[in-house]
Amino acid sequence: MEKTLTWCGINLEWAYSDLLGYIRYKVACPHLAKDILHDALIRYTVSNGIRFHKEPHAYIRTIASNLIVNEYHAGQRFVSLDGELGLNREWIDTPTLSTERLVDIKQRLEYIQQILDQLPPRCRQVFWLYRVEGYTHSQIAEKLEISKNMVERHAMRALLDLSNARELIEME
Repeated sequence: MEKTLTWCGINLEWAYSDLLGYIRYKVACPHLAKDILHDALIRYTVSNGIRFHKEPHAYIRTIASNLIVNEYHAGQRFVSLDGELGLNREWIDTPTLSTERLVDIKQRLEYIQQILDQLPPRCRQVFWLYRVEGYTHSQIAEKLEISKNMVERHAMRALLDLSNARELIEME
């Protein structure tokens, strides 16, 4: 009997095979596809999707689809040279990740979640608005009715905590 690797209700094998394949098909870039998948996982976690959604896979697929649309809109600002360079799409094959790699990813995601959970609620809220939603410090200050200086402090604390945690992970 094979054990599935789940994290916060998400089957990681599904996420890194089916969902990543879907994202790769849509964006035609393996690196961008992984970035979108990881952003979707972080947004799912920070958005309390774990508690409020009975179908987490459908919710995270919706998050990923929205991120693909955002990427498409951002990409419309630039001129693509793909047609002129004659690039093909043969390298888009769906990857297979080893169980060890999935376990490593799961452990890292759980560690990030622990760090985010330890942040004070206001700090976590500022981090979400700044890094995930893309608000500026001024917009966050106005929205939360706090000073811009406090927004900067909250954002810096969250980023420092995550940065310190990253250093600890890399040392292991």
